[in-house]
Amino acid sequence: MKILIVDDIVNNREILKDRMVEFNFDIIEAENGESALSMTENENPDLILLDIMMPGMDGFEVCRILKENPSTKDIPIIFLSALNDTSDKVKAFELGAVDYISKPFNGLEVISRIKTHLKLSGIIKEMNQLLKYSFHELYTPLSVIQTSLELQKMEYGATEYLENIQAASLTLQSSYEDIYYSVKKEVTDYPLQWIELEPFLRDRIKYFKPIMQKKSLTCRIHSNVDSPMIHINPTEAKRLFDNLVSNAIKYSDDESEIDICINYNKGEIEILISNYSKLINDASKFFVDLYRENSSIMGFGIGLSLVKQICDRYKIRIKVESEVDRVNIYLTYKEKV
Repeated sequence: MKILIVDDIVNNREILKDRMVEFNFDIIEAENGESALSMTENENPDLILLDIMMPGMDGFEVCRILKENPSTKDIPIIFLSALNDTSDKVKAFELGAVDYISKPFNGLEVISRIKTHLKLSGIIKEMNQLLKYSFHELYTPLSVIQTSLELQKMEYGATEYLENIQAASLTLQSSYEDIYYSVKKEVTDYPLQWIELEPFLRDRIKYFKPIMQKKSLTCRIHSNVDSPMIHINPTEAKRLFDNLVSNAIKYSDDESEIDICINYNKGEIEILISNYSKLINDASKFFVDLYRENSSIMGFGIGLSLVKQICDRYKIRIKVESEVDRVNIYLTYKEKV
């Protein structure tokens, strides 16, 4: 394992090297912030021991830059500093450090924490690799199933069995995309685009048509706004509206209608998604992670919590109203950036 020690005082670096010599770590050194950044980029250490008080660029700035760089952000950083104020420790953790050890330190404690964080880092890397390959292995057969179903329907016509398979496949696909987004959202950039709202919503409704047909549902989209737009990343827009639409489908009464209305409300865009359904037991839990109103309905319960996270990110206000026979969800946002 390669460990980078960053400290402007040579004696401090020597003390740390002496403590680690028997553990066969590959030790590299940097005497200031600038050289630490360069060495990290070139040497790709497995862990960094970072001093805070250094001339020029301090350790906080070094940590911030490393955590903003996609190629170095996952390297665990342990601060070793004479600063012992609570605010300094809080700042260190907010910047992404995994640990903070105050000087003067105990050599055995430092070694113990290094071993712990190297082990944790290794587990995280293995889990990321497992997730990467697992998602690939899931996505490919799902795509094959959906394509094959379409070809089967074209050649032999639709049957109740095929429609059941297609509806279940779409439900799995939506759950897969929710899980994938949940795992990757903190480490993936989502560039913004202007999206035409009405055609986008019609496309998402078309996507869920096989599931709607199973319950004999229809969906009506009506806009009182001329060419309404929303400034959002397309992937996150899909997760937002797919989860709201699929939730409306899941809980709608059979042979009923889902209404989506786009209006102006006090200078803002308001999207209303309304469906016929029984009264919600506890509307306050609607966006709680893993909560499901009805445990017998398929799903993991993560979709609506993602909806709330995306709304918060884009400053979209969301409100749920439950009546005796209808559930109304309102999304309100400013169209201008």
